[in-house]
Amino acid sequence: MATKLLYMDDFGVVTCEATVEAVKSTEDGRPAVILDQTCFYPRGGGQDWDTGKLNSFIVNEVRMDENGDVWHIGEGAAPMVGEPVECKVDIGRRDSNTRLHSAGHVLDMAMSTVYPDLVPGKGAHYPHMSFVEYQGEPDRDIQGELQAKIDELLRANITNTLRYVSKEELAQLCRHVPDNIPSNKPTRVVLYGDYGVPCGGTHVQHLNDIGKIEVTKVKSKKGITKVGYRVEGIN
Repeated sequence: MATKLLYMDDFGVVTCEATVEAVKSTEDGRPAVILDQTCFYPRGGGQDWDTGKLNSFIVNEVRMDENGDVWHIGEGAAPMVGEPVECKVDIGRRDSNTRLHSAGHVLDMAMSTVYPDLVPGKGAHYPHMSFVEYQGEPDRDIQGELQAKIDELLRANITNTLRYVSKEELAQLCRHVPDNIPSNKPTRVVLYGDYGVPCGGTHVQHLNDIGKIEVTKVKSKKGITKVGYRVEGIN
């Protein structure tokens, strides 16, 4: 049975109780603990993994396999199968990752107004590298317009909400639905006001929680436009 993902229903969950279902080894020999449920976010969708602890076991990497099992990879003595554990996510790292990830969606909201012909593609929301790529090239310099729209959205301080939908409903709620919707997670839409995002990551509850977003560059080449950004206090 796949690991229950508690962060899917709660934007801010960083602690939980869980039971060890399996202990495995990674290809390089590190211990990996699989739980019945978890509040740890595994890397995916351009968002980095959480770190933290399972009791005294230090978690420094979290990944999800094709079966939906979340591997808590780390160091120290791994807890035993059947053992109850207390999960504690590193709050500072989660906060930074959540703000960066949410900022990428705000950028895309702004783009949908400033230059809606650009189709969103891959994104990265890491402290050392934050950007969203689009198919297409604008016919003008849009950096100033994007910044102004982002500032406007942050001032509006939208409150985000969650909905679980069928894959058929995604197109009705979301501007763009990627082809590679994961099959090992529930189909969840995060609504930034009425702007729907098909996403399984962690998000701020209120847009003001992100802090200031700065568009650092807009570069177009060979039909792809890459928009870089930073979030104040993180990168």
